[in-house]
Amino acid sequence: MKRIRIVVRNDKPQADEIARDLIAMLTERSVEAAYDLADPEAIVAIGGDGTVLAAASAALDLDIPLCGVNVGRVGYLAEYEASEIGDLANAIAHDSYTVRRHSTVSVRSGDVYALAINDIVVEKVVSQRIIEVAVQVNGSDLASYRTDGIIVASSLGSTAYSLSAGGPVVDPSLDALILTPIAPHSLLTRPIVLAPDAVVTLRVLVDRPARINVDGRELCVLPSGQDITIERGPSMVGFLSLGRHPFPEAVRDQFGLGDAG
Repeated sequence: MKRIRIVVRNDKPQADEIARDLIAMLTERSVEAAYDLADPEAIVAIGGDGTVLAAASAALDLDIPLCGVNVGRVGYLAEYEASEIGDLANAIAHDSYTVRRHSTVSVRSGDVYALAINDIVVEKVVSQRIIEVAVQVNGSDLASYRTDGIIVASSLGSTAYSLSAGGPVVDPSLDALILTPIAPHSLLTRPIVLAPDAVVTLRVLVDRPARINVDGRELCVLPSGQDITIERGPSMVGFLSLGRHPFPEAVRDQFGLGDAG
């Protein structure tokens, strides 16, 4: 690769410093690297998961891979630490990496459509009032939840909002959809792992305001009774990997589990 766009979290001085160092390392290796570079071959996002998600949206539009360098707190989408940017620069310059591809999640409701890397959330708008959501999978009724909301996550997004709502940690190499209710008033409180080709249809039954969030950003407020269709997206997002952090190690480090044995 010879053209790399750098995306930085602006409110982190350390991120700017890492970006400058990485640009210098890539330049020394005859790789053009800059902010807002036109027609890049890959994107490097320096910051936290929010920065990586923003970069991933651009990478999807350009049909190119990306990678994340973690700054500060634990990042689940950023594979590299600041101490590894020299190795990352070498890998980019010599094409000595692999590209891990992960499914996205799409949502459609009326005329609204969007793709998510992590998750689609249908949730209440008024904090004091729960909503009732009917769930179908592949056209068959599953359950109706009286709940704060429903999360449908990719395996890559299983460690994001879904995890905090009680969802499972899923190996990102496993292609699946994870359906997790948020604080449900229901006998069926457990998350459900669905096949990757499952089609999930949600409908808010009670005439109370609800909205769709895509990767933590509000997409729209829903009209009453309108179906929401969620399924695997048509595009995949690719991450540059050096293969240094296998799934068990990543889980151990991210959750502070200590050494096994």
